[in-house]
Amino acid sequence: MKTPMKRPLKRGLAGVLGLIILCSLTFTGCLTDPCSCCCDDPGPDSTEKFADTICVWLASDRDTYASYGRVGEEADRNFADYSPLAIAKGELARKQAYVNFARPVFPQGAEILEAKFEMFHGGKNEDGTTDDILVNVGSIKNEAWSRSTLTWNNRPDRGGVPPVDVPPIRLRSQAWSGTDNIAGAAQEMLITQPNNHYGFVVSLGQVFGVEKGFYSNNDIRRKRDDMGLSPRMVMKIRLPAGKTTQDIQMPFLSPDHDFSKLVQPITTIRFSPSNDYPADWNVSPNR
Repeated sequence: MKTPMKRPLKRGLAGVLGLIILCSLTFTGCLTDPCSCCCDDPGPDSTEKFADTICVWLASDRDTYASYGRVGEEADRNFADYSPLAIAKGELARKQAYVNFARPVFPQGAEILEAKFEMFHGGKNEDGTTDDILVNVGSIKNEAWSRSTLTWNNRPDRGGVPPVDVPPIRLRSQAWSGTDNIAGAAQEMLITQPNNHYGFVVSLGQVFGVEKGFYSNNDIRRKRDDMGLSPRMVMKIRLPAGKTTQDIQMPFLSPDHDFSKLVQPITTIRFSPSNDYPADWNVSPNR
C-alpha cells in the first residue's frame, strides 16, 4: 500500500484555505498528494453531473526509454533523466519507450467503453523518413519495471520480441498520435487486473532506419491547470447508476514518478461529463 506523498506546507493561512477551496471544486486529495485532478464539471446542481458516461484523460506519471546503441554500448545505461522519449530501429540505434500510469480506482461495475493510448509526436519527418508509419504497442504484464533503473539489458521484454497485443499507434506529424480502440486492454489495466499490468512498451516493428521522438510525462507545461503533452490514455467510461466522478478514488503518485523538476501540484487526470471527447483534447482520429 502506497503512502500518500506529502509536500512541505509553505503557504500562509489564506493560501491553505484557497487550496482547500480549489480541492473541493476539483474533487481531489491534493493536500496530502501532489497528484491531482481537474474536472470539466458543470456544478453540484446540474443533472449533467450524474450522466452515466464520462470522458477521462489520464496522463502518465512515469516513462523512459531503453537503448541498445549501435553495438551494445548503451545497453546498461539508464535514460530516466532524458527527455523526450525515443524509439528507433536501424544500424545506428535500437530504442524502445516505456510508459506507465498512476491508477485511479473506479466504482465497482464501471465499464470502459472506448480507450486510446496516445503520445505526442512533436517532429515532422525529423529523421529524414516519413511519419506515415505504424508504431507497435504492447501491454507489459506480470513484470514490474522502474524508470530510474530500466536499461536495455533489464527491460521487461529482454531476450525476446516486445509484445504487440494492442492496436498500433498511427504516427502523425506534430500532433497526438494514437491507437484505435483498446477498451479491452484498458479494462484489464485499470479495472479488472490492475496489479498485473505495468503500462505499455512502444517499439518499431517492420520498419528499419527510423528514429522518432515523443514528449515525456515531465513536459514542463504540466501543472494543475495544464495536462501538458505527456503520454496519455483517453477513455469513455460508463459509471454505475448513481455514481459520479466524486466516487472515483484519485491515484497516488508512484514513488518512481518523474515530476521532481516540475512545479507542484501536478494534474494526472481530467474528467468531462460527456459522451464525446471535448474538442480541445485534440484526440487523434481512428484509422
